Amino acid sequence: MEGEHEIQKVLQEALRGFHASSGTIAVLCGERFRVVASVGLWSGRIRKGFSAKKGVAGTVLREKRTVQIDGKRTLPGHSSFPRRREPYALCLPLLTGSGEVFGFLSLNRKDQAFSGEEIVSAQLLAWEVAFRLGGSGITKVPELERGLLVFLGGLSEDVASILRRTVVATFAAARAPLLVLLVPPFSEVPLVFSPWGDALFSNWEENRNTLFLAVREAWQRKRPLFLELGKEPRGPGHSPRFAAIYPLVSGQRVLGVMVLFLERPLAEKVKDALALLFGLSGVLVENRLLSEAAEAAACRQERLRIAQEIHNTLTQDLAGVELYLEVLRRKLSSGNVERRNILAILERVGAAVHRCLLQSRDVLRTLWESVEERKGFAETLVQVLEHRLALGTQKIHHKVTMHIPEYLVPLEIRELFLQVAAEALNNTLKYAQARNVVVKIGLSQGKVYLLFHDDGQGMEETGESKHGHGLDLLREQVLLQRGVLRVRSKRNRGTTVKVMVPLYGK
Repeated sequence: MEGEHEIQKVLQEALRGFHASSGTIAVLCGERFRVVASVGLWSGRIRKGFSAKKGVAGTVLREKRTVQIDGKRTLPGHSSFPRRREPYALCLPLLTGSGEVFGFLSLNRKDQAFSGEEIVSAQLLAWEVAFRLGGSGITKVPELERGLLVFLGGLSEDVASILRRTVVATFAAARAPLLVLLVPPFSEVPLVFSPWGDALFSNWEENRNTLFLAVREAWQRKRPLFLELGKEPRGPGHSPRFAAIYPLVSGQRVLGVMVLFLERPLAEKVKDALALLFGLSGVLVENRLLSEAAEAAACRQERLRIAQEIHNTLTQDLAGVELYLEVLRRKLSSGNVERRNILAILERVGAAVHRCLLQSRDVLRTLWESVEERKGFAETLVQVLEHRLALGTQKIHHKVTMHIPEYLVPLEIRELFLQVAAEALNNTLKYAQARNVVVKIGLSQGKVYLLFHDDGQGMEETGESKHGHGLDLLREQVLLQRGVLRVRSKRNRGTTVKVMVPLYGK
């Protein structure tokens, strides 16, 4: 069952995090606890389950609290309870929002007892397990099934998971009957949690205008605010009279705001704990967002690089093959064609197809290899130029000079310069009728530059659009590095391509 598989993964992660040797998650079914996930429990016990009237599980159900076995082989307040294999254990209740036990989580150790900090962390873990079970379909927990309404459109699953865990930890610490998480803070549809379902959502609607003013203030000041919503309870059951508003802060950036509806003011220790929790949550969210932005930029740059590589090689040669085949088709249709002409065209087609094969292998190789895995940037650049020249029929002398130590050139700039040099040489081979090519790489005014110059026939004016899609694609990559790409060309004076990129993006 998929739900039980996910709960099993949660248990395995918990065992690693707490350095426990075994553990169990079970839910209440009548007079016994049914095991839904276990590591290290013998199969007979898994089938039989645990009694809800005696033993550790029975104590947890009756007392609704965490039971710790500290190695003395006795159950606290009870008779002898020997544990030979794993003398240290925690058994934590899984509670509904109204405080009823519907299951338990046990963690067992062989060598040492659980510290006070570990017990608090395990209690937060038990709340998360309770919410996971409530939404998994493994057991019916109406309060938990209705409690978590997630609307986190536009956020990744990793960020949403951090925010959900923050909500769970907040509820475990404050036991607030209603929590509202705003991401961004003025979203019309927030993440709302209440262990009593939608019965208290009207509190949010009734106090929305007042709370938005307080949310803006907490956002601007980057500090929590505490409000009193009403003097007396307005009806039976849970009636929040207070509100606590905490911003999720990372450095000077506010990433969201949590609104807690409370039946009584928070204790000072709880206030401090929540401030720390939201600070940590803010850092985790921002780190994840920055990581995702970097991954997206790297993915975009890699796609542009692959597009450039394919344009430089396969696309052009395949266009040539198509042209040769069209010429051959016309000659055969006319009926006036000599055998030697057909053979000449077929030789050209064969040579172009062979180049396509070599180029496709080269593209695949560049996808797997990084610049760091090659012998060196200058040597790699020479190899790229020689490879392109070998595919052509012109004899062109080339020279590469480095005026900056290779280790100072960042990896992404090296990859970019390789693409620029390859595209510039392709244009030289197609249009320039040059004899010499010079490539220089250096540093000027805090920018790394690549200068490519050929002594070909050039053009009267720059005419950058005449260079086709290759340089347009390259400009996209250069802009991603906050750089510039320029082409200068004059009739009978050759063509110069220059790229300048800020060192380390500065």
